[in-house]
Amino acid sequence: MNHAFVDASWHELPDGRGVGGWGLVLLRPGDLPARFQGQLEAPDNNAAELRAVLEALRHAPEGQPLSVHTDNEAVIASVARGRGPWLLADAAREVQDEAEARAISLRVDYVTRTRRHMQDAHHLANDARRGLNTPGLDSPHADVLIEQRHSVPEARVSLRRGHERVTAHVNLDLLSDVPPSAQALLAAVTLALPGETLLVRRASKIAQALWQRPERALLVGAHTQLTQARQTADGQGVSVQFQGVG
Repeated sequence: MNHAFVDASWHELPDGRGVGGWGLVLLRPGDLPARFQGQLEAPDNNAAELRAVLEALRHAPEGQPLSVHTDNEAVIASVARGRGPWLLADAAREVQDEAEARAISLRVDYVTRTRRHMQDAHHLANDARRGLNTPGLDSPHADVLIEQRHSVPEARVSLRRGHERVTAHVNLDLLSDVPPSAQALLAAVTLALPGETLLVRRASKIAQALWQRPERALLVGAHTQLTQARQTADGQGVSVQFQGVG
């Protein structure tokens, strides 16, 4: 089954009009997560949320079931139960018509904002409302998962781009000036292709902070290695975006 995580952001302008943004993370079996975003005029946040559901239907494969995940109860009531606020009736009907036209069996359920893909959808929606393009959305990108067990001096780094998957087992040097979690992140960066954006999951707070600000490293050796790694990545057009911390 295909899954879509949707969210919206909304703000009232001084002239009384409302501007909103929607974000969508679409998961299709065997594919990398696909991310979409857009800006719209909307009377309230609920309307923007329904637009995100509509966009999920438009981007999902035709003729296949789709499970949409949202943290908005009004959307669930309107689409899944048919008894939401009357102001959303027309938008909810448009969603149902789109599902019928594309032969998509639609299911809508609740998830918390703290779910990883929900956090991504939230950031996409916020950026869209502000008129910004989320970094890495339109550029070549790869998903990176860092797995580290503190009882074992080794980290596993998994990278996926298109239908390619690369897995590296990184031996961590516990005597190095660079913290183990940052060593794992540096190993992940070496797997990037020129011009690629890495969407990194489960990087530790320490690794994230040191990558973004190498000067925060307390030891000279760590500062030197991190700075060199950043300079090399920048020279190759490689950027790192963090999708949550481990």
